[in-house]
Amino acid sequence: MKKIIYTLALGGIMLTSCTDWLDINQNPNNATQDLVTSDMLLTYAQKEKADERINSSSIHYLAQHLTKSGEVSGTYTFLTGQIMPQNVDAFWDNRYTRMANLVTIKNKAIEAEDLGGDPGYNAVATTLMVVEFRELVDMFNNVPYTDALQGDQNMTPKYDKGADVYASLLNDIQGAIDNFGTAIADGTYSAPGLKSSDIMFHGDLKAWQRYAYSIKLSLLMRISNVKDVASEVAAIADKCLSMDELVTANPGYYKASGKMNPTYETWGLSYLDKETSNHKQNVPTATFVDALRDNNDPRQRVYLRPRTDMGDDPGITNYAAFGLENERYIGVPFGQMAPAGNEFVSTMGYPALCRTSSTVDGPLADVVVMSGSLVGFYLAEAALRGMIPGGDAKAQEYYENAVISAMTMFEASLQDASINDYGACPAITGSAAEAAQIFLSQDNKAVNWNLMTTNEEKLEAIQLQKWISLFMVDPLEAWSEQRRTDYPTLKFSNSQTTGKKLVARLPYPNGEKTLNPENHDAEGEVNFYSSLVFWDQKNEDRESAEAYQ
Repeated sequence: MKKIIYTLALGGIMLTSCTDWLDINQNPNNATQDLVTSDMLLTYAQKEKADERINSSSIHYLAQHLTKSGEVSGTYTFLTGQIMPQNVDAFWDNRYTRMANLVTIKNKAIEAEDLGGDPGYNAVATTLMVVEFRELVDMFNNVPYTDALQGDQNMTPKYDKGADVYASLLNDIQGAIDNFGTAIADGTYSAPGLKSSDIMFHGDLKAWQRYAYSIKLSLLMRISNVKDVASEVAAIADKCLSMDELVTANPGYYKASGKMNPTYETWGLSYLDKETSNHKQNVPTATFVDALRDNNDPRQRVYLRPRTDMGDDPGITNYAAFGLENERYIGVPFGQMAPAGNEFVSTMGYPALCRTSSTVDGPLADVVVMSGSLVGFYLAEAALRGMIPGGDAKAQEYYENAVISAMTMFEASLQDASINDYGACPAITGSAAEAAQIFLSQDNKAVNWNLMTTNEEKLEAIQLQKWISLFMVDPLEAWSEQRRTDYPTLKFSNSQTTGKKLVARLPYPNGEKTLNPENHDAEGEVNFYSSLVFWDQKNEDRESAEAYQ
């Protein structure tokens, strides 16, 4: 029953009362309200978020990082354009359920007697809730916010305008930043449980604060086409994650079914080192592969596995027509059934899933939540558009450093000569930073800043590299940023039966129509091709980055 969305349910942790120890109707194995701690709830919420971030093939399709292969037949809803409300239930339900846990953490922090509350736990829970609400708006536009998460006090919450939610989220994240500052400045503050329960930063509140500033930057840049936020961006530009930082999560993964790095296990290999069904069913798109191959990107050997069968494709795709029959790295046009047998196309490279080619280390690897390179790409755009000082020179510096950071994340795999690439993309002989500099200085205006002649070309380069860097890290962020900027240019699905348009947002889930019909129906009919999220201003006629303002 989807009414759990609005109750303070604890996801996988069920709470019971234990007022009567002799109550035969009481399950003694269930956790009680008194025993469930913020530490328990935080670990659960963080782990579930890490698992969900990359596990849905639908979001990877919307970002056009992946498409279906010909290895397994079947209907792929998000490729055909026949998206139904029930297809998005989990995107909605899981976020509200996790936030119910986070509300409990916030309430416990507010009620804490020491220090007039617990600013550390309060700030952590608030930051994570801001991320969840941001993603809901980015997918659905108007969503329950002010009336949500009130338990049985309000089972039919009204929908808030997406723009209003974003405005509130900016206040919320600033509140979290201030609370982190309070806790950091207080020499007596201590939250010993946070160090062990926090699987992202292990209680490092300074790192949490930098992450919160980075989330605020993402909110500001997302709305920068519809609101002047230049001064706000400039005020926090030097407070976010550094370019070489990685935000990761790891509750203690180990090599067993359901307990490995979820990206590795979902998209790569099982604990028995067998290819998963997702790995067989999904392959990189031609758009993704072409962006790597045609720009001589050394990460081809990281993100892709080369096809093993050369020559022209005996199936649907005619490689010879595109002069690709002798290329090892071949992607599949979005929505087109690939030839039967993945030997004819590139598949996902295992290093992209866990930053290592090792089947020993891969299952144990951290999940990447956010990279400092994302901050760099945002700031490159901000400098290019005059939102922060430095102009073109600063934009170039941020862009190039962001690319270097994105490549450095895979340095070990880039240097690993044991990866069989058939000579198509050999291992680098120096550092990843050196390889990135070579990449950026090549005679190619698609990546070399000094060869670009317009701000629009530079904006396109920034967004393309951002989109690539988000592969198997944050496909929803990739999809959102592509909708906001219209870069990279994506293709309509070859399997699309109606519309011949890109999906612009998602329909509301069925549970809303059933359990919250009045507020659901007040939103009117949603066309997921033409009903835009409030920050999505289509820019087909835009001629320059300045016109963005």
